[in-house]
Amino acid sequence: MDNNAKNRIKALQKLSFKPWLSEIEISTQTETHFIGFGSGGVNAVKYIWSHIWSQRVKAQFTVVNDQRGAEIPEGIKLIPFISPKILKFTGKYGDITVPDMAQTLVLPDELTELFHENCRFVLLASLGGYTGTKMAEALSLMLHNAQKDYITICSVPYRFEGRNKQLIALKAIERMKTIPNCHIFELDQLKDEQEDMLLCDAFPAGDRYFYRIVYELLFKQ
Repeated sequence: MDNNAKNRIKALQKLSFKPWLSEIEISTQTETHFIGFGSGGVNAVKYIWSHIWSQRVKAQFTVVNDQRGAEIPEGIKLIPFISPKILKFTGKYGDITVPDMAQTLVLPDELTELFHENCRFVLLASLGGYTGTKMAEALSLMLHNAQKDYITICSVPYRFEGRNKQLIALKAIERMKTIPNCHIFELDQLKDEQEDMLLCDAFPAGDRYFYRIVYELLFKQ
């Protein structure tokens, strides 16, 4: 690892809330493919795309999520995926569902075909839901076993998002600790650092932090 890469790792360690970042290898690939899974990954990719598309960075952008109501810019490819859910109860404003994490993940062919490319893959997801959690874990392991060039960046949900999402995320973290090149940060740390953060600013703050990690790790000279 050259000095420039080491300096970027040190800078990121100051941002990191977990110690695994020192194990991440800096890629020498010239093209990057950003792939976001679930709503958190979609928002992260959209934010990153909006900040680097005009900088002539050689990159591709793909998101995988339920396409209903999605507002995806033309520069980002959408692969539709509907996650299995369990009806929890019917409330005043409609059905309340939770992810059916017991269901086996079936990856869309359109998604797996992307990984035949020879580039650096950056996988982005917020843990706690079906799509983001299952795909981030499964594809990180797949890319590692295939000796592909990849980095996985995931967020742990805010406490206010509910205990169920927190438990799903924590179980995934335990499994992903054995997979190289996975970096995980806690959204609650952002709220703790900015005590006056409004609820409406919570998720945009997470998007900015995804971008900050990507910038420090891949693009900062």
